[in-house]
Amino acid sequence: MSLSRRRFITIAAGSVLAARPGRAATEDGARWRGVALGAEADLRIVGMPRMHAQNLIAIACAEIERLEKQFSLYRQDSALVALNDSGFLRDPSPDMLELLGLAGSVHAASDGMFDPTIQPLWTVYAESRGAPSGDEIETALGKTGWRKVEVSSSIVRLPDGGGLTLNGIAQGFITDKVVALLKSHGLQRALVNVGEISAVGRPAGLDAWPVQLDAPGSARRTIGLRDRAVATSGAMGTTLDGGGAVSHILDPRHGQPAPSLWQRVSIQHGSAALADGLSTAGVLMSADELAALAGQFGDVSVDAISREGEPFLL
Repeated sequence: MSLSRRRFITIAAGSVLAARPGRAATEDGARWRGVALGAEADLRIVGMPRMHAQNLIAIACAEIERLEKQFSLYRQDSALVALNDSGFLRDPSPDMLELLGLAGSVHAASDGMFDPTIQPLWTVYAESRGAPSGDEIETALGKTGWRKVEVSSSIVRLPDGGGLTLNGIAQGFITDKVVALLKSHGLQRALVNVGEISAVGRPAGLDAWPVQLDAPGSARRTIGLRDRAVATSGAMGTTLDGGGAVSHILDPRHGQPAPSLWQRVSIQHGSAALADGLSTAGVLMSADELAALAGQFGDVSVDAISREGEPFLL
């Protein structure tokens, strides 16, 4: 089982932190790389003295740490792990309620194709190396279903044996929170990647941040990103079997792995969280369904590559 990254598709931005002629080294900004929610994280700040940029990076890292304690499946001290272990979470934080509310909205808009309750299903696939029995799938499906989750300001309660994974939306949510916090501290130019990418302003001398969208067997595509976010999903981003044939994205309707309809689905929006959730659901959809999903939200752009290598742009 390969778990190094949730997505097969990588998004890489060209470096804009190299010192330019005539610019003092103390004005080159700063860069931090790390891991958040099991994914690579990368924060690049430009257009300000290095010391100020480094202070902002410290603020961002503290925010990532705070939110990982809410949403990570990789930390035993997180609120999400506590919820899955006990089946309930009393007095959920405002951040937890906000993210669950957004997840519910994407679930409704996608006709249930985005469903954070698939964790029991994902577990049986992972434990069986991608080959669970039909009975195991049926048993796991009986524990899933977003409508079975109770969410209120006083408690979040799961169905018996249920569990949540927020990996299809939490990276974008944390990215949004980090961007908002840094803007409140005066940030004007940065590229923030906490599993998904959000661009603040633009680097000096460029109209937008250059961001690469990669797909296997297809040419890389570079887009310009300015005051927007982009999220990318691919069915084979992580595989649950030894041969790389069983997608980690599971269809909540029948419990089968996502078909390889798309090499990648990339969504642009002002919110990285929304782009994250829509790209996750979009992998399971036909072109018509993907267009209908995007049409339910304002200012959504779709940049996808079909299994055959054909572009699909909206």
